[in-house]
Amino acid sequence: MTRSRTLLFVAMLFAAAGCSSSGSPGAQAPAPVLGFRLPSPPSVTYHVADTMTATVDSPMGPMEMGQSSTMQLDMTFEDDPVGVRVTSEVTAWDATVEQPMGGPLTAGPDDLEGPLVFTLDGRGVEDVVSVPAASGVAAQLANFNARVRGIFPRLPSRAAGAGDSWVDTVTWSASEGEAETTSTTVYQYMAIGDTVVDGRSLLAISVEAETKAETKAVQQGMEMTTTLSGSDSGMLLWDLERALLYASDMNRTMSGTVEVGGMGVPPMTMEASGPVRVRLANDTGGSP
Repeated sequence: MTRSRTLLFVAMLFAAAGCSSSGSPGAQAPAPVLGFRLPSPPSVTYHVADTMTATVDSPMGPMEMGQSSTMQLDMTFEDDPVGVRVTSEVTAWDATVEQPMGGPLTAGPDDLEGPLVFTLDGRGVEDVVSVPAASGVAAQLANFNARVRGIFPRLPSRAAGAGDSWVDTVTWSASEGEAETTSTTVYQYMAIGDTVVDGRSLLAISVEAETKAETKAVQQGMEMTTTLSGSDSGMLLWDLERALLYASDMNRTMSGTVEVGGMGVPPMTMEASGPVRVRLANDTGGSP
């Protein structure tokens, strides 16, 4: 992460501690509509970094696995009947899985083909239209349906300012490669206050969430069902002028089970738990 993006997250912490509204003393500016619309300019580059550590209690004893990735998404926005259509190109991706048995697994942008396309209504992601075709290890790591829904927040699509809160529940199902995922997340948001970063007026918003997800997949002939639940907490910065996510920092604690069977192997169930962290920043126009 560059120095400017590091400073950005320092600014986020200050914003969470309490920010004053802009404007003259004694005057309260009207709260803006907090929702998605076509941004100007209609493009943004996001840098996404995520890390995951999992401890799996297997019949062979506890095993630790780790996953990390950095991804660059170049997004272009255009009008759509539901609101906004977003076409995203993965211009950089470096993903690694550290496994207890065997060497590390890696994936990159050459393992992907095609754009990530989705639509936004005023509140958030309305539909994931298409995802890049993934080959090899990337098919297990890409998970773009979950990524795009995790990146973009749910917003009230109404006037909202410091002190306002809202709740939203999102349920989705999707097939990606040889995996099928169903997920339900209950989000709780609160607008903390406004701040200015690199001359832009940003609203700091705290996020709490509870997620339950199930993924069924076939890998090398083995059937695998992963059932996880997690608690999320974090903060995002929303660009009020562009109606666009500026940055976010989210942490999740997850736990659940992994059921494996097939190919003549007796079914077995393993417990899994661990932390996940996802960070995002943008550098459009030279600003992070």
